[in-house]
Parts: sequence; structure tokens; C-alpha cells
Amino acid sequence: MAIGDRTSFRRDRRRALCHVRQIAMYVCHVTLSIPQGDIGDAFGRDRSTVGHACSVVEDRREDAAFDSFVSTIERMVVAVFGRREGLRHD
Repeated sequence: MAIGDRTSFRRDRRRALCHVRQIAMYVCHVTLSIPQGDIGDAFGRDRSTVGHACSVVEDRREDAAFDSFVSTIERMVVAVFGRREGLRHD
């Protein structure tokens, strides 16, 4: 693997991990109604980072395939953890 390929691979891997973390933060907040500050603490991030993650995921849900993917994750989380009161999203 060439040096440029390794750099590109690392960048793509970091980006993928960032997307996974954003989805996890979003699901924790929206599906489980966990406060953003608590989620930030759990992920070692600031509350504002959680807010940004939620906004990014909301924007990406306009894509039908991505929305279906996130909906599937939400259903699995509800099946495992249940649904908290005050849920504002399906």
C-alpha cells in the first residue's frame, strides 16, 4: 500500500467512525431521550458536539436509504432497551 493510499484509508476510516458515533449519539438522544450533556460525557465529547451530531443525522435522514438504516437501528434499540417517556420521534 502506497503512502497516499494509507493516508486516504485512515481518513476514510476516521470519517466512517465519526458517522457511526454521530448515529449512536442521535439514537441515544432521540430514541432513549438521554440528555445531550450525559451523552457527551459518555462519549468523551461536549454537549454541543452531540447537538451537532443530531443535526447532521437529521439532515442525512432526507436520504431514504439512510433513513431506513437509522430507523432499523432505532427499532433495535427500542427492542433491547425499551422506550423512554417523552419520546418525540418514531
